[in-house]
Amino acid sequence: MSLITIEDFMPTEVKCLKLLRTLRWPEGVRCAWCNNAHIVRFGSQSNAPRYRCRHCRRTFNDRTGTIFEHSQISLREWFYIAWELQRNRSINQISKELGRKYEHVMHAAHAIMEGTFMRRLIALDAEDIEVDEMYIAAGEKGTKQTKRRPRKRGLKLRGRGTYGKDKPPIVAIVERGGKAIVEVVTVLCKKTIDSLLHLVDGRFVHTDDFPLYDHLDDASGIIHTTTNHSKKRYAACYMHSNTVEGLYQGLRHFLDTYKGVCKKNLRLFVSLFQFNYNHRELYPLPRFQALLSTMVGR
Repeated sequence: MSLITIEDFMPTEVKCLKLLRTLRWPEGVRCAWCNNAHIVRFGSQSNAPRYRCRHCRRTFNDRTGTIFEHSQISLREWFYIAWELQRNRSINQISKELGRKYEHVMHAAHAIMEGTFMRRLIALDAEDIEVDEMYIAAGEKGTKQTKRRPRKRGLKLRGRGTYGKDKPPIVAIVERGGKAIVEVVTVLCKKTIDSLLHLVDGRFVHTDDFPLYDHLDDASGIIHTTTNHSKKRYAACYMHSNTVEGLYQGLRHFLDTYKGVCKKNLRLFVSLFQFNYNHRELYPLPRFQALLSTMVGR
């Protein structure tokens, strides 16, 4: 057995608790039940203190009401999983390094990504917006399928796919030089595009010549421009969709790490990629703290 383990390179549980407390209550500890500021220490534990609210008289600690509550995984391991996920490490690799079962690390990883998914819809206010769609092969990985006949060629479908054919569409709305919204959709139609574009306060919307976007010519508040990809025309002055194409290239490389994703969980991995993309200008530690903020509900 090695004398050096992964714990020698991880922060202590006390330091992780202090960071959790700072991120959750930057202006001081408040009641986890009624959000009242009149709280007192309850008990004699110093490393993991417990509090009591004078208003509702209920007790709580720093983990109460978060994904860390009642977890068998230590807080320092939670932080390590989040750090490695942000570095685009596979769940299988993380489980081996921690010496934990794959299922335990997978549930923790999904809980972390759920926080980014709940905060994926943001307002975009740039003047130039690019919209495009892509299709990712994502079947029922990790689930037993007894009703479906075995595929002869796996998920190598030609052309545009659908969610039912295990090739779900992904729609991205990207600001040039700014943030993005990346959404996995079950049905790709005009209503889907319009439901995402209501978050856009921009002026120009750039797309390719896919007929799905033709109705944007008559939309109020935006100017729709297209580039005819079917005729090998990809850019004309400022009219192009190269930014969103570059985002999709990064998304493909990001998903390749996991060697296939179940389509039911694809939304979680895509939301984590969106979070990393929107915080790409931050240094690793500030970006990591921003991810922890989503885990504690701030």
